[in-house]
Amino acid sequence: MRIGILGGTFDPVHIAHLAIAEQAVQQLDLDKILFVPAWIAPHKMEQPDGAPAKDRTKHRLAMLQLATAGNPVFDLCEKEVERKGTSYTVDTIRELREQFGPQAELFLLIGGDNYAIFQFWREPDTIMDACRIVVYSRPGSPSADISAPFISLDGPQFGLSSSWLRKQCAANNSIRYLVPEPVREYIEEHRLYAEASPPLNNTGEI
Repeated sequence: MRIGILGGTFDPVHIAHLAIAEQAVQQLDLDKILFVPAWIAPHKMEQPDGAPAKDRTKHRLAMLQLATAGNPVFDLCEKEVERKGTSYTVDTIRELREQFGPQAELFLLIGGDNYAIFQFWREPDTIMDACRIVVYSRPGSPSADISAPFISLDGPQFGLSSSWLRKQCAANNSIRYLVPEPVREYIEEHRLYAEASPPLNNTGEI
């Protein structure tokens, strides 16, 4: 089995996340791709914005379920949420390797920005021994700079970010077509991001 792993905070999940996952499925011939929401990512502390991490996580999980429901290859993995604490990728990879066994091929998707700092992640060599690292381009981090043994994922660069979407919601601007429609409706129904809040994570390890 060939399994892709896409981590992040998904606060909220948006079309770039889904498009990158779809490109990975096609180009890497994946049997499934796991969306792995972090609890609290390294280098970021929970911030007192009126929305504690546990409450925001409930909504993040609900939006991910809505966003991935229409694709049988997409799946939600709650290991980091269940584990709580700081979410280190190496811990998640170890758990997934134990779950799926030595025969499974694991592919970890990371952005070009994280590729540039991958050596500073916790136990990068352990991660690379356990899975293959696939890098998708982001503005300012072109795929031409990616070298073996890393794999470059072809496709358009997306400058869309969850932090920008939250600001649009806080300003009462439309985010239609930037997130899946069920996610947009969920955000409106629950009045998420009505006031701008700092991200749980937007840099560093995912």
